Amino acid sequence: MVTFVPGFVSQECADWLAGLKAEAARRGLDPRNFDQLFSIKSEWERARPLPQATLTQVADHVEHVREVAGVAHVGLGGDFDGTPDVTVGLEDVSAYPALFAELLARGWTEADCAALAGGNLLRALRAAESFAATE
Repeated sequence: MVTFVPGFVSQECADWLAGLKAEAARRGLDPRNFDQLFSIKSEWERARPLPQATLTQVADHVEHVREVAGVAHVGLGGDFDGTPDVTVGLEDVSAYPALFAELLARGWTEADCAALAGGNLLRALRAAESFAATE
């Protein structure tokens, strides 16, 4: 499942987050503890504005996963409840059509997009149910 967390799709965002984590560690905070990390985030962000990840970068990310794993093994997992930061142009699921339009413009087929949109997930879940029924 491809997530849209900015630090996963944008190197600039990943570098910014790495800097925040380093600052947290420098202050004696645990950078793996989100409460501690986010306690200094607004201060860090005022001095160093957070770069913005874009829909185009997400499309690049989706295409990379397709190249590595194949179109039958990629799905969307926006992770909108797992991060306070979102990608510009993909702020919530209502923007998914814009991502599909971008992928179609890059040569994806309607069938590829249907698989990405949930077809692959449903196929995998059905296979798991089928296997579980044999045990």
